[in-house]
Amino acid sequence: MKKRSIWIVLLLITIAILIVLILTQTKHEQAATVRLVYKQNSNYLIYFVAEEKGYFNEAGIHIDPKIIESSNLMVQALGTGQADFNPSNSVPSLYSAELASPGTFKILYFMLMTKGRSNDAVLVSKDSPYKSLSDLKGKKIGGPPGIATVILLKLILRNFLDPEKDIQIIELEPQLQLQALQAKQIDAVFGLEPIITFGREKGITRVLVNEPMEQFIMNPLPIACGVVSSSFAESNPELITRLNKAMGKAIDFIRSNNSESRKILAKYIGLKKSTADNLGITAYWKHNEIDTTYVQKLANIFLQERVLDKPLQTSSLILRQK
Repeated sequence: MKKRSIWIVLLLITIAILIVLILTQTKHEQAATVRLVYKQNSNYLIYFVAEEKGYFNEAGIHIDPKIIESSNLMVQALGTGQADFNPSNSVPSLYSAELASPGTFKILYFMLMTKGRSNDAVLVSKDSPYKSLSDLKGKKIGGPPGIATVILLKLILRNFLDPEKDIQIIELEPQLQLQALQAKQIDAVFGLEPIITFGREKGITRVLVNEPMEQFIMNPLPIACGVVSSSFAESNPELITRLNKAMGKAIDFIRSNNSESRKILAKYIGLKKSTADNLGITAYWKHNEIDTTYVQKLANIFLQERVLDKPLQTSSLILRQK
C-alpha cells in the first residue's frame, strides 16, 4: 500500500510538471513579436531596463532586436515595414520623415533635456582661457553630426555672437570629439552624454556652460521619443497597449531606482560602473504626461530654422489610446 501511494504521488508530480511545461510553451508561442531597432548607447536606457526587469515578458511580448547606428535609417526601417518600434528616436529625423510621408509614425512617449540632468554642455580644454560663450568668437566648435544639432548650437550661440559669421561649426562623430579637442583641432565641443563624463574622467575638459539647450532654447526640451509605425499600431491595438504599459513601467523604475538603473546601463553598453554612476540620466514623459505645447514649440523652431520645410502638427503623431 505504501509503495502504491509513492507511485501515485510521483504520477501526480509528473502530471503537474507536464501541465506547467505545456502552459509555459503555450504562453511562449502566443507571445507577440515586436521588431525593435536601437543603438547601444545611453539614450536607450529605457529599453535596457524593460529588458532587464522582464517587463516585455510580463506583457507577453517577444522582442526581436536589431542594432542600427543611424536615426535616419531607423526611421526608414519603421516606414518601410522592416521594424515596428524604436525606443529612442531623434525627433528632427522623425518629423522630417513624417512630413515626407504623413501618417507613417506614432509616438508613445518622450525623452527630455531638462534642467538638473546635465545631459548637454559646451566643453573646452581643461587649461583653456575661455570663460564664456562670447569668448568663442572666431573659434571652431565641434558637435554631433546632423543639421538639427547644428541648428540647436546656433540657437544657443545667438545669445552671445553671430553664429553665421563669428564661428565655425565642425560636425564630428562623438568618438572623435574629445580627440579633436585634445589635439587643438577645435576650441570647444557641444557635447552630449556620455562625452561630458568621458571628458571629465580623462582630465581633458572642463564645462564652459552646463545645460545650454535648457538655458537658451527651452526647458524641458522633448528631443527624442519612443515611436512605432502607424501600420503596426493600427494592426495591433491591444499589443500596442501592452507595449506602452511595459515602457511606462521602465520609466517608473528609472525614476525610482537611479542606482540600479545605472548598473543596468553599464551592463548593457559596457561602461565602467564609475562612469555610469556619473552620467546625466534622461528624463521622460510617459504617454499620459506628454505636454504637447513644448512638443509643438520645438517643431515650430525647426520650421523657422528650415530644418523642416513645412509646418507639422505634432499632435497628429502622438498615439491616441482607445
